[in-house]
Order: sequence, then structure tokens, then C-alpha cells
Amino acid sequence: MGFSVRNMGSVADLILFNAKLFASDSTACAVAIQGSQIISVGSNTEIVNLLGKSTEVVNCEGNLLLPGFVDSHCHLLAMASTLTGVNCSPNTVHSRESLIEAIKKAAERTPQGHWVKAFGYDERSLNRLEHPTRWDLDEATIHHPVRLDHRSGHATVLNTKGLEKAGILSDTPDPIGGVIDRDHISGQPTGVLYELNNFLRDAIGDTKSDEEFKTGVQRLNQSLLGNGITSVNDAGHTNGLRLWKTFKELREANILSYRVAMMVGEERLQEMEGIGLSWGSGDSYLRIGHVKLMLTMTTGLLSPNYEHLVEQIIRAHTAGFPVAIHAVEQEAVSNAVNALLHSPSVVSRTRQISLNSTDNDASPMPIPRDRIEHCSECPPSLLASIKRSAVVISTQPGFLYWNGDRYLESVDPDLLPYLYPVGELSKFGISLAFSSDSPVIPPDPWYGIYSAVTGLSEDGKSVTASGDVKKRQGVNLEEALKAYSYGGAFAEGTEDLKGHIRAGQLADIILVQTNPMDSDPRDWLETEVLLTMIGGQIVWEKPV
Repeated sequence: MGFSVRNMGSVADLILFNAKLFASDSTACAVAIQGSQIISVGSNTEIVNLLGKSTEVVNCEGNLLLPGFVDSHCHLLAMASTLTGVNCSPNTVHSRESLIEAIKKAAERTPQGHWVKAFGYDERSLNRLEHPTRWDLDEATIHHPVRLDHRSGHATVLNTKGLEKAGILSDTPDPIGGVIDRDHISGQPTGVLYELNNFLRDAIGDTKSDEEFKTGVQRLNQSLLGNGITSVNDAGHTNGLRLWKTFKELREANILSYRVAMMVGEERLQEMEGIGLSWGSGDSYLRIGHVKLMLTMTTGLLSPNYEHLVEQIIRAHTAGFPVAIHAVEQEAVSNAVNALLHSPSVVSRTRQISLNSTDNDASPMPIPRDRIEHCSECPPSLLASIKRSAVVISTQPGFLYWNGDRYLESVDPDLLPYLYPVGELSKFGISLAFSSDSPVIPPDPWYGIYSAVTGLSEDGKSVTASGDVKKRQGVNLEEALKAYSYGGAFAEGTEDLKGHIRAGQLADIILVQTNPMDSDPRDWLETEVLLTMIGGQIVWEKPV
């Protein structure tokens, strides 16, 4: 886009004018920036007083300025992998046969013995409605180890050669917290593995070359910035020192332009403490976030059990970390909330935080509120206890858009009204942060915003039932935009620094062409980002 930019000079380094501002008074249409911060917001006439000889001026031409989007829950390296691996997502493969063919073609251009990495399958989109097995993948290739990751990130399929590389034999016991699926007649591993990411990381390490990895990260960088995402929380439950060093290297190489808060896997907490890293360590671009706790029902029972979960929470709090608890099902959400309510925190929950620490700064720092990740099923009976716990709900209403039609087919109708009930949560005064869980669904925030407001699927069907129940579940557009900006900052404890367009905040700002306030919800999905700014620097601009 051809914005007019002039150099003029003064107190402000950069001025954005002739804009519409989200959640601002009617007279505000200009923003003045000095260094990395917003120094003034007002009318064109007011802000022009901050002009000087070296001031850059951008004419926004009446388009809408929003705070940069914060994706409060995604998986960066998995996202990067999807940009170089074999895409087996439901919009690409629709059957067992097409999945095998896609992997076979990738194997043909891969040297023998090297891994073929595929991602994004969903058994419900395949014609057999079953997970593919080692024998299915063997039809694609027996000369390469193959790793096929489920779109949820909680299941993986290996072919026979992949199982050999991972050391998984017929007598290999299930690792703690995971399941090796086995044929019910022969007892042989089927190749389908549940919750074995830690095990596979230790057994086979990285399955991509350094060059492939770097290419994927560079593509991801442009994808996120092009969607107006200026901050992310990497929610990997295996994150530790190794990934922290990787992120630092990527940042130092100027590959990661957006801000990253890296959650820490509970099993990696000790190694982070060992070198003096705690919640808030780092800087405004790369920092240590919450401790990620996994509460799952993979085996049909909640794991960990209640007592162990309480111990994990206390352990994290004692170390100065808030927790982010993965809880999808209503049983898991209930257990997570009760565990938090009965886990006395041993540190102050002061909300005054600072991001001025360094990697070596081990001084005590107050920590923010805890979080529950997903909260996909949330009936009204849970609302009061969630409110009492003061947690932030980091959730993904975009799942209603991408998975809504399958929900309508497979979810108990009595439960449908309580899938991602963001309206009910909001009305109860519960803090919300929106996210994508990408690569499970695409990172574009507008799909989540659309479904948070409408409750509609990709095919335009109401997922959350009808009548009064439907009306309670949605939020308005302003609330949805807030949950994807300020809500994400609040969830990670940086709300004093970002999430608003106002003086004193970091200049993380995006300019979008369509004013969603004046358009039909379906049109929001076509919203284009014109430019993305982080810390007062334009880091992405729509190609002309």
C-alpha cells in the first residue's frame, strides 16, 4: 500500500494521523510515538504540535488503528514445521488414500533414511473416521521414517521405520502420562502414540534440518506479522532451557520480530531455576512466562490426579511462577479450578510488574494471575468457582468456526451451548484472552473474533444451540477485539505495557483496511492488515 510518509522532525519520532482509533473518543484520530512508546493520542490538530524536522508522518487515510493482536496460546515451532512439512490438514486431505499419497510424494523427494514429517491430520475428516496406523504409513514409504502429527498436538503416528528409530517395540511399556496404542489381537504397537511428545523428543530429537527449521521460522514470522499478531505466548508443555536458547538465537538473528512469552514445562522448571531464570526473566521481546501444567483425560481418567496437581501448583508458585493449566473437558476444568482454590500461593499476587529484568536477573518479582488454557467445555455450574479462583481463561473461540460442523455431529446436544461460552464467561466477570492454539487452527485472529461474536461455524451454522442460550454465549465485537489484545496482555501480566493505544504503552499497533464496526460479521473474515508496528517500528506492510 502506498502510505504517504514525510520527514518533518520534533518531539515525536513518528506520527500516525487521519485514522480511526479502536475504543477511543470521537475526536482521537492521531497517535504520536517516541522511541518504542506512544507519547500522545488525540486529534490531528493536537498531535501536529509534536511535529518537528525529523518526525516521520504516516497518513492512515481513514483506516482503523487497533492494538496489536496477542495470541495468548500457540505453538511456534510446530507452526514453523507446518510451513515446511507435509500438510495433511482436513482442508487438504479428505481420505486415508489421499493422506498416504501426500506422504508418498514427499518421500519421493526426500533422501532415503531421512525423516518425512507430516502434520495436521484429523481422523474425523478421513473416510474411515479412524487414526491412520503404522501400516497405512508403510504404504507411503518403508525406506523413510515417517512422523505424522495430529492437528491437536496430542497424538502422533509413526510408521514401522519411525517406531524402530524411536525404540518402540512390542514390549515397550507406556511412558508415564502417555499411551502406546496396540493392536487388540497381536499386541503390536499400531504406531499411534498419545501424549508422547517428551518421549519422542528424547528418543529421536529433531526431525528437521537446521535449514528447514530456519526457513519455517522465517515464513512463520511473515505470516504472524501479516495477520497483525505482535505478541504470542508459546504454550509448549515441554518448553525448557533448550527452547529458550533457540528463541534467543532467533531473536538475535532478527528473525523473530514479534514479542514472545515462553511458557515453561513443569518438568523443566528445575533446569530454569538452576540458571536463575524465573517468571518475567528476559525483556519486552522475549521473556519467561507461566509454568504449563497438563491436565488430560487421554486414558479416560484425569492425569495427574487431584493431589498431584495441587503439588505441581504449589511447586510452581513457590518458585515464583504462575501456572497455566491445560484443561479441555468440564471435568478437567473443574479439577483445575478446585486445585487452584485449595493451593495457597506463597508469593504476592501483586499486579505491578516490570519487564526490565535481564536474563541474569534472579531478583524476586511479583507474579500475575494463574490461567486455564482452553476451557472448551464450561457449563454454568463452573462459573462461580472460576470467578472465585481469579484465573484468566485463555480460550479459542475460532474452534467453533473450524470444527463447528463436526461438533454438531459428534457432541452431546446438551453440551453444545457450553462449548467456548465466551459470552457467559464475560458476563460473569471472568477475564478472557483469545488465542488460536495454532497450528491446530490457522493463526488469523478474525476467525476467533467472528465465532466469539456469532457462534457460527464455517458453514454458517449455529454451534451453540438456539434461542436464549445462543444469545448468552456471544460477546460483542469490542469485547472480542479486547480479548485478542488487552486480554492477552493481562493474561501474561504485561497489561501495563501493551494492549491499548494510549500514552505510556508500547507502540504495538496495527492498521486494518476494513472497519469491522461498520460491516457485516462475515466480512470480518476478509479484513486485511495494512501495516504492523512493534515498538514504534513498522515491521510489516501489505505488499503493493
